[in-house]
This record gives sequence, structure tokens and C-alpha cells, in this order.
Amino acid sequence: MLDIRKDPVIFPVGPFEFAPIFEAAESYNDNIFQQDRFKKASFLTQFHAGGQLALKRQLNRYTLTYTLQSSQYHNSPQDDYVDHFVGGSSHVEFTRRNRLDINLGYLNSHYQRGVFLGRDLLSSTGQAEPDQYRLYSAGAIYRYGRVEAKGNLELKFNVQNYTFQNNPEFTARQERTQFVTTPGFYFRIEPKTTLQAQVENTWVKYRQTEASAFDSIKQRFLFGGTWQYSVKTQFVARVGYLHQEFDNSQFKQFNDATWDLAVNWAPLSYSRLNLTISRDAAPTLASSNIRASDRFRMSWEHDWTPRVKTQLFGARENADNLGVNRQDDYTSFGFDLNYGLRRWLGIGINYSYRSLESSNRDFDFNQNTIMFYITGNPRISDDAQAPWASWY
Repeated sequence: MLDIRKDPVIFPVGPFEFAPIFEAAESYNDNIFQQDRFKKASFLTQFHAGGQLALKRQLNRYTLTYTLQSSQYHNSPQDDYVDHFVGGSSHVEFTRRNRLDINLGYLNSHYQRGVFLGRDLLSSTGQAEPDQYRLYSAGAIYRYGRVEAKGNLELKFNVQNYTFQNNPEFTARQERTQFVTTPGFYFRIEPKTTLQAQVENTWVKYRQTEASAFDSIKQRFLFGGTWQYSVKTQFVARVGYLHQEFDNSQFKQFNDATWDLAVNWAPLSYSRLNLTISRDAAPTLASSNIRASDRFRMSWEHDWTPRVKTQLFGARENADNLGVNRQDDYTSFGFDLNYGLRRWLGIGINYSYRSLESSNRDFDFNQNTIMFYITGNPRISDDAQAPWASWY
């Protein structure tokens, strides 16, 4: 019988391995701008294309990935766009005690016009075209200690630099660089139980002089661990204290409890249930408003046969905007059904619903999207370091 979870299709190219990437979809979206005040529906044609080149040397691995995403809105051609991503990654084990992972990325992309949860709640400014940006990113994770050792030290680092290409009257204030460093310590007290302590430090620096007053630092002091109760059940928890402050002392600081909780349960080898709960806070872009959120997400994946796979998912976010005294409640849910025609080919259907209820009714929206898709070489489409979520 066909197992659609097999390794991706790979072609040898000298000492390298090449895996092609291709996904195509046709969908209908009844509210493309995520804004009920200016509701507009459209059919949308999309495809991803590219490939990943990999080189393995003993325990070390190096990859180079290129993908593009083309989006064509049948009822809104001014929103058509082609995004490009180039990324490189490496995993190097210098010794049994020293391991280093590095990720580099360049993304030339855009934001769809309208309300964007990804950039906080920002209303459309009436611009004639989407906001276009370039994102340069670099990240590294260094781990000291043997894999089987009781104690390990870890240091994570990440930097992201956003530069916008158009609509400067709206986007200039959002040009920024973000730095994140996270030192951590892991200690195994039992074969299936590991404790951890981490300090997440996030700095945001704006390039526009008028926005520099909103430069900020956020720190999360976290303690927790991972407990594998059984082969079928795993718990992950990090609980701690959050401190947020701006460079301008006139803006209020924010202090609160914070946590990340997760439960992974697989009652059967072909059925998996995941639940995550988190509390965090972050400043709105170029603003003194702080958005404190409680987030809940649940998903259930089930392999009905080696060819047929389904996923049900739902999420909820309750956000309190402290600076502007606004409450936002965001809800999403949906399902995905996939059929594996071949090891290298899958087809499927996806439905998703999103809604936002805010104390400021101008931000409210309801959105339904239904998508039919085809995925070539599904496994590499899932695993490649690309900025777009796989449809498979």
C-alpha cells in the first residue's frame, strides 16, 4: 500500500540532492480584505514553485531553498502579486558537545490590503496597491552538551529587518529591525522528563526618527519542562513573568504573567491531537499600545488510510489593547481533506472560517474561504524553510 508519509522525491545532482517544489490552488474568498465595511469577494488562483538543494556530510547538513508564490485575484487584479523567497540553512556538529544551526533568508513580499492581524489591527488607508516589503532575516541556535547528557546550554539568536518599497505615507513608520536573543538551560531529571529555564529578550528599533520613541524591549523569564507521560502523550510547559517597556519613559511599562502550554496526544499511531495555550504581549507597530493576548489552538490529524488524511483545526485569541482601551476576539476554524494519488502527488480540499469581533466595530469581519489544491512532492513542500504555510 502507498504511504503518503514517505520521504520526499529527491534527484541526485553530483554530491547534492535536489527536491522540486510545486503547489497550485484555486479558491473562493468572500472577504479578501478582512473588513466588513469594504467587503469584496473574489476567486483566487495561486501556485508555489521552486526547489531545495541539499548537501549531507556525515552529521552535517546544508540546504539552499528558492520558492515563489504567485497570487491572482480575479475580481481585484490590482492585488495580484508574485512573492520570492531565498533561504539557506545549515546544521553543523563540531564535536559531540557542540552543535550549531544557522538559517538565513530573504523575502520579497507584500501585505494584502485591508485589516491585518499579522501587523496588528491596521485599517486600510485606501492605497491603490498592496504594501510591498523586503525582509532580511538571520538566525542561529548553538547547543553545548552531549545529546545524552543530563545538562545542556543553549543560545538562540534572531534578527529581522523590514524595509518597505511603496506607500511611504503609511509604511515608513513601520520600517524596523528586530533582535531576539534567548539563553537557556536544560536539565534531564528523568529519562522522560526535562526541566528548562529561558530568558527571551526582544528589541525593536524603528528607522524613522518620528517613530523611534516607540523603540522597545520585551523580556520573558520562563521556567518549565517537557514530560513524556507515555509513547502516546507528551506535555510541554513554560510559565513565567513578562516585562515590556519603551525607550520613551512617558509610555507605560507592562508587567504580567506569561505562559506557553502544549499537549500532544496520539491515542493511535494514525491519529494525533494537539492543544496549545499561551499568554503573551507585544506593542502595536509604531505605537505605545500594548496588545496582551490569550491564545488557544487545537488540531486533530487522522490518517484514515495510507492515502487519505484529514485535519480539523480551531483557534481563539482574546486580545486586550491596553493603550487604546479596545478588546478584540478572533476566532478561526476549518478542515482539510487530502488524498495521496502518488508518493509525489496529492490533491485536496480545504475550508476555513475567520472572524473578528472588536469593541471598535470598524474592525469587525467574517471570512469564508474554500480551496481546491494539488501538491507536487508533498513532503518537501512541508519541510522546506519557506515563509508560506503548506496546503498539504
